[in-house]
Amino acid sequence: MEDRLERDPRAVERRQRAERIAARHAALRAEWQATAKLERSLTPLAPSAFAAEIWDVIKDEDWVLANGTAKGWARRLWDWQPERAYGGSGGAGLGYGLPAALGVALAHRGSGKLCVNLQSDGDLLYVVSGLYTAAHHRLPLLTVMFNNRTYGNDEEHQEVVAKTRGRPVENKVVGIRIDDPAPDFARLAQGFGVHAEGPIETAAAVGPALRRALRVVKDGRPALVDVIVRP
Repeated sequence: MEDRLERDPRAVERRQRAERIAARHAALRAEWQATAKLERSLTPLAPSAFAAEIWDVIKDEDWVLANGTAKGWARRLWDWQPERAYGGSGGAGLGYGLPAALGVALAHRGSGKLCVNLQSDGDLLYVVSGLYTAAHHRLPLLTVMFNNRTYGNDEEHQEVVAKTRGRPVENKVVGIRIDDPAPDFARLAQGFGVHAEGPIETAAAVGPALRRALRVVKDGRPALVDVIVRP
């Protein structure tokens, strides 16, 4: 049987193609890991370091990603298993993340799975009362704020439009940045009865805060860690 496969040009072609794809993927993964290592010293955190620090804490847990991907870096750096991820709104709809993550946490409550929510800051501002829902119903959800203090998708769009229409690019942040004043998401969460820490701006501080939050989640309660990332 094996000899026959070796003589089949199509089988040989498929095997060679699979080997090329595997080699390319291995090279990309090594490149991504090198990027995360290189960017770990940046303050505030780069998205790569954000994803890497979270993975270091949850990699031995029976994890489920309820919402978010940290600009795709969770897919690049985690031992990615699509069946463990619930995706996003599909249309960049604001206010989707936390409610969706609460639903995932409710569905998995009692299963022993660690539900993780990589929560964008602007998205949370539309549904901040969901933190009360999490506390009131004691939903074991680990929320890590991907807090870049801006409506990033809108800011990118504003820049493109400004360049196209010959308008001042520096005006792209008007009504878009969330930094004057910057919301204190840890205090907001604490006010609703959720264990919370932050804001955190260095990679070295993320792991310890996440481990403290993880103990709370394993005790059957929600926790939030506010991490500042680069716009």
